[in-house]
Amino acid sequence: MKYLPIIITILFIGCTLDAHAGDMQYRFKSPSFSGIGTSAHFLTIENQEFTRKAEIKSKKESEEKRLLSEKKNTNYAKFLDNLESRMYAEFSKHLSENVFGEACGQSYTATTVNSVTTYTVDTIDPRAGNVDGIGDDCSGEYSFNDTTIKYTKNVTLDIITLDIMGPDGSTQIILPLNDFMF
Repeated sequence: MKYLPIIITILFIGCTLDAHAGDMQYRFKSPSFSGIGTSAHFLTIENQEFTRKAEIKSKKESEEKRLLSEKKNTNYAKFLDNLESRMYAEFSKHLSENVFGEACGQSYTATTVNSVTTYTVDTIDPRAGNVDGIGDDCSGEYSFNDTTIKYTKNVTLDIITLDIMGPDGSTQIILPLNDFMF
């Protein structure tokens, strides 16, 4: 056993005589530097950035919706919405009364017999042959909350024209006058 370290040393020296060293080459693992798989690498980065931006945008939009919902749910907002809808209903009522009622040329005659007063329409009933409609031509205008509604009753053309102009745009509605007989 005394010769064992000498034998191992000789064997080790004998094995190393055949060994040849090659050129040392360093390769980058990142595709950004090596160029191998670069497009897939850049696509992955792009997808991660897009997903993160979409997530941030989604959170921001949901927070804005939540705040808007909270504002609409207050008693004050509910009161204003209710008041506004009632005002529009009242404007609608006045508009129809102005177009179809006395304010637009329809008049009545009162006849009293034995303390009973009866009212008769002075204009001709369109169902009895009046092709020009009830009453005379008239027009008017309502304005509320940055919205203007103009109406024109034209008995010659047998139409009612509504022009509605507001902050969201404008529209014109043409209604046939005598087609609404019930």
